[in-house]
Amino acid sequence: MFCRGHAVQLHRAREEFEAAGARLVLIGQLSPRHAAHFRRNEHIDLPVLADEKRDSYRAAGAKVATMGELLGPKVMAKGAATTAKYRVVQGRTIGHPAQLGGAMVIAPGGEITWSHMSDDASDNATPEEILEAVRSAGA
Repeated sequence: MFCRGHAVQLHRAREEFEAAGARLVLIGQLSPRHAAHFRRNEHIDLPVLADEKRDSYRAAGAKVATMGELLGPKVMAKGAATTAKYRVVQGRTIGHPAQLGGAMVIAPGGEITWSHMSDDASDNATPEEILEAVRSAGA
C-alpha cells in the first residue's frame, strides 16, 4: 500500500531487497489500467497490484485519515523534507484521497513478520526500516 513517493523510494532500493531474498510488491487503490500506467510513467520495475475496492487496506488495518492527519503541520513539514531528500513529489491522487497505507513483511508461508501502518500522511516506513525487518525475518 503506497503513495507515489514511497513507491519510487522502494523501486530505487529494490536491488538491496532482492539481495536480502525479498520480493517487493506494491498494492495501490487503483485500476489495473492505472497500475500499468503508473509503472510505465514512473519507470517502476516492481509488480503493482490493483485494489480499487481497498479490501487489502481494510484487511491490513490501514486507516482513513482525518483532515489533521492529512494536512497538519507535522505532515506538511515531513512532506517538504522528504521531497527535498528524495526529489519526489506526490502526484495526482487516485482512489480515496484520505486512505493511508502501510508496509508489511510477509514470510513465504503467509505469516506477517513485521508491519507498519501509517498514523498520518507523513508516516511511511523507510526502505531502510523495511529492509531491516526483512533481514530480521530471514534470521
